[in-house]
Amino acid sequence: MLGVIRTKLSGDGLGARVMRGSALTFMGFGTSQFLRLGSNLILTRLLFPEAFGLMAIVTLFMTGLQMISDIGLATCIVRSKRGDEPVFLNTAWTLQIIRHTVLALICCAVAGPVADFYDEPILHGLMYGIALSVFVMGLRSTRIATANKKILLGRLTLMDLSSQLLMILTMVVLALVWESVWALMIGMIVSNLSTAILSHIMLPGHPSRLQFERAAFLEQFHFGKYLFVSSGVTFVVENGDRILLSKFLSLAYLGFYNIAFFFASVPMTLMGSFVSRVVFPLYSARPPAESAANRRAISKTRFGLTGGMFTLLFVLGLMGQWLTDLLYTEEYQDSGPILVLLAVFLMPSLIIHSYPNLLLSVGKSKTYMGFQVFRLVMQVTLLVFGLTQFGLIGAMIAQPIAALLIYPVLIYLIRPYRGEDFLHDSVFSALAVICTAIVFWVNGDALDRVLAISVEGAAEVTVQSSATPLGE
Repeated sequence: MLGVIRTKLSGDGLGARVMRGSALTFMGFGTSQFLRLGSNLILTRLLFPEAFGLMAIVTLFMTGLQMISDIGLATCIVRSKRGDEPVFLNTAWTLQIIRHTVLALICCAVAGPVADFYDEPILHGLMYGIALSVFVMGLRSTRIATANKKILLGRLTLMDLSSQLLMILTMVVLALVWESVWALMIGMIVSNLSTAILSHIMLPGHPSRLQFERAAFLEQFHFGKYLFVSSGVTFVVENGDRILLSKFLSLAYLGFYNIAFFFASVPMTLMGSFVSRVVFPLYSARPPAESAANRRAISKTRFGLTGGMFTLLFVLGLMGQWLTDLLYTEEYQDSGPILVLLAVFLMPSLIIHSYPNLLLSVGKSKTYMGFQVFRLVMQVTLLVFGLTQFGLIGAMIAQPIAALLIYPVLIYLIRPYRGEDFLHDSVFSALAVICTAIVFWVNGDALDRVLAISVEGAAEVTVQSSATPLGE
């Protein structure tokens, strides 16, 4: 058996690279989450709950800037026939630096209004920290995209883990001596700076240089102009709950939700890594419309990935309350019931997670954008209705309902490219129903507690609105 595994993992063929890429992604992500959990446990004992609420807002803003302005440079490198040409890569790197410089200036310009909107003066300074972090992110080498294109993930995984470890050490040391939310911000800056430096040193490939070619720019612009819209839409789709809850819940309860989301999002984030690093290149190399063999290979890969991530969500649903009770102090225990519900409510989204990438692999970025806009309208409408009518629980239930409603539209869009897999979808839909029933049977009081949190969190926002802001 070991000989068979060694044979399948060795070699330079696409199948071997897919298997190695999957294994490295899983091991790297597992190690990353272990480090992230360890640092989270340490930092929750060194800092106050509101600090994590503030960083949830900061992280959302930085992620939003990144995605709203995304022009798909890395994706274009992966799918373009010119993706290995030095002039093409240099043009992409030049555009990347320009984009991130503009983003940094925007952060500085809106620092005051953001602090006023949340009534937290400390956010004014934190926004300048975001500006610096965003700028250094723009210095990352295009070798990252090249490594993803060729599914060569060994050094890429090591680079990511090295940057994360340096970030954690920085956060913990500063939190010990400073006891401020700035410990988290400076750690984030250090992480992005180290990633930028290591991407030029550790990864093989063409060295990045400032250069501009009109033909390369036009191809990247033509492909990315629709991703510019769809990426921003995707950000709102994936983070709409926290965007709305950042105003609906107090900072403390937002911190609880963020801790629960940290655990519940692990399978979704890992699935996203698999999709971008394995499934998307597989879609590009072996289009499902070309042959039944390609469809079987993709289906087999999706079954394995969805099955693994589905199992993680189920375990988190069963053990969410016990897990938070074990790992966190008493003041963070309200994260448990939220984690239980989030785990089962994310299952429908997990099932369809890789489908939209098929549209990008065949160059249909305009269709992808249209789908994401439709998805945005559907999900935000449900989120706003659920939140205003039922509070936190309403916002959480909106996500699985939206996934079910957009499914027929998604299947219609990918059917011309033979990407639908009804066996996969049916099997995991049935499992989702069964797993949800089991989770609620085991954790019968989770729903009641989340309903209570909805009322308490909203009440604290009202009280805090007339109190002294945290940053004063």
